[in-house]
Order: sequence, then structure tokens, then C-alpha cells
Amino acid sequence: MPEPGGRFYLPELDVLRFFAFLGVFVWHVPIAGGGSYASYGLLGSLGTSGTFGVDLFFTLSGYLLTGLLLRERDRIGDINVRAFYVRRALRIWPLYYFSLALAFLLSWIPVSIASAPPYVGDYFAPIHPSSYFFMAIFLFNFNFANSLFTNPVMFLSNLWTISVEEQFYLFWPWIVRYIPRRRIVVVPILMIAVACVVRAISVPLNFKVPVWSNTFTRLDPIAVGILIALAPRLNPRPALRLVLVLLGFASWSFAAYYCELPNQSSTLNMSMGYPAVALGSGAFLLAILRTKTFSTSSAPARSLIYLGKISYGLYIYNQIAIFTAKVLHFRVELAPGGWASMLVYVLLAFGLNVAFAAVSYRLLEAPFLRLKERFTRVPSRAV
Repeated sequence: MPEPGGRFYLPELDVLRFFAFLGVFVWHVPIAGGGSYASYGLLGSLGTSGTFGVDLFFTLSGYLLTGLLLRERDRIGDINVRAFYVRRALRIWPLYYFSLALAFLLSWIPVSIASAPPYVGDYFAPIHPSSYFFMAIFLFNFNFANSLFTNPVMFLSNLWTISVEEQFYLFWPWIVRYIPRRRIVVVPILMIAVACVVRAISVPLNFKVPVWSNTFTRLDPIAVGILIALAPRLNPRPALRLVLVLLGFASWSFAAYYCELPNQSSTLNMSMGYPAVALGSGAFLLAILRTKTFSTSSAPARSLIYLGKISYGLYIYNQIAIFTAKVLHFRVELAPGGWASMLVYVLLAFGLNVAFAAVSYRLLEAPFLRLKERFTRVPSRAV
């Protein structure tokens, strides 16, 4: 759906970005005073499946980057890989490295301040810039760092996905540039095969890198996005879109409840669960592609599109917003105990998250995004 003026922009994908973040937010916010979604059975699996919002982000990346690169090649006859890398750096690096600096500062807050019942001990432990942990994040190798699940800085725990994205950016423009369009489809199929094989041997060979964060085991959702970008133009009827949404939820719930993801419980569960998550992510994408609902000027549509627009910041600041809400709510006791108290806490965390991301987008990200347009070959969303 190109915009007037030659822009290629699909507003519904911003909406999907927001819901991808919302899933991650639901997963990160503890329920019932720190309880587990698993204790609520099949219904709780919907909360657990929020963690698959990261897979939806991967699917969106595979779809959008493939579509934009193919359009650049079709319009210009070639792909400027250098300009691609500059665009990605201007989009990702400013906020990423700002969050790293912010985490370093937060890590020195005294425990007496940065801790709150019933989360005593959840605080930003000091780190040193020369540490292996810090350097792994700095060099976009966090997802392969052995310290991932003994993360001393909670604020940084979700940055492993940025490492996966950056590693994908390294090779994908070269493939789209040199492989004929009709043969590119072989690559995402090989990516899915590689992911299945590496997952199958991860448990028996006792790899130190967890399956959840290993780039080679997380290629499925990216590959699904690429395949959708390569497929003929699709515009499902409303009934089919509803079926796709239900398929997405069913696939994610299956992976969370029956396959016990994201736990690395067994090879069989991982072999079934991760493809199901990728399938669900693709279903959500197909369900929303080319819908006209979000092309309107209605207030709800504009709000969702805006939240999708700042979704990178929402994702980056997610942990700090949640922890700030813990400290403010459980120390100040903004509401009596029980579910009312938890509701106040969740709403406070969400409000802080949106506020942090909105300010960050305006003051930090937007200037670099305007600079990014100088290196753009196929214009997409305006800043």
C-alpha cells in the first residue's frame, strides 16, 4: 500500500508492532504479587505466550526488510548495502547505546533505594564497562553471552533480541542483492531447516547458549516473514482474517502450554513449539496485512499507530518502567492489596513505559530518523 508521494508504508504493521510489544509487556509484568502464569493452566498460557511477541517482531523485520530491499532493487536496479547499514545503525544504535549508558548509571543506585517488597533483591547490580557481560552487549553479541540468564542488570535482559536482529542485518542485504528473486525463497526454507536441526542437537550436545536466545535456533520467525514478503499479494476476506487470528493464538498457546516454552524442557517440545510460534506469528501478520481499518483518521486508529511508531522505545524501556512501578507502588502503597493493587501497579508500569518511550522518540530517536532519510532509497514511514 504505497502512500502518495512514493512512500511504502503499511500503518497496520505499526499496530501489529504495538501488540508485539504488549505481549512482551504482559510477560514481563508479574501477576498476583509475583506469581506465575503457569499456575493458571491453559488460560495462563495466554499470558506466557506474550513472550512470543519477540518472535512477532522478528517476523515483521523479515517481512519489511525483504519488501523494502526488493523494491529498492526493482526501482534502482541494485541495492546500496552501505546505505542499508547506515539506515539500520541510525535506527537502532542511538537508543540502544543510550539504554546501555542509562543501565550503567542505574546499576550504581544503592540497594536500599532500588529494591521493593516483595521484590527485595531485584535491583540493578553494578557492572564494569570492561566486563565480558558489558562488552557482549556493546558488540551485539549478548544473545550468545553465557551470562544471559544470570543477568546482573535486569534493564538489559531483553536486549538479546537486538543482537539477533543485528546479526540478521549482516547477511540479508547481500542475499537479496545477488540472488535472483525467484530463488531467494530457498534461503528462508534453509533458515527454517537450520533452526530445526540446531534445536534438535542443542540439548543432547549441551550447548552453553540457551536455545531461546541462540540466533541459529530462532531463524524460523524471520524466515516466515521473508516468505510472506516473497508470496503473491494477499488480501484475505474478513472471515479468513478472523481464522488467522485464532490460529495465531492457538499456535502460541500450544507452544506455551503443551510445549512449555520458553523453558528448554525437551527436544520434542522445542521441535514442536518453536515452529508453532513462527506459524502463529505469520498468521498474525497475514491477518492484519492490507486491512483498511487503520487507514482511517479515527482516534483509536491514530493512537494504536502512534504506539506502534514508538514501539522500539516501548520495548527498550520496558524493564525500567516495570521496575520503577514496583518501587513506586509497593513502597508508597498506592492502593490496598489484592487484584486492585495489582491493577494499579500494571497501569502505572504501562503509563511509565509509554511516557519514557514518547519522550525518547521525540528527543532522541526522531533527529536520527530524519538523518536516516538522507540514506533512504525507498521511502517508508515519515518521522
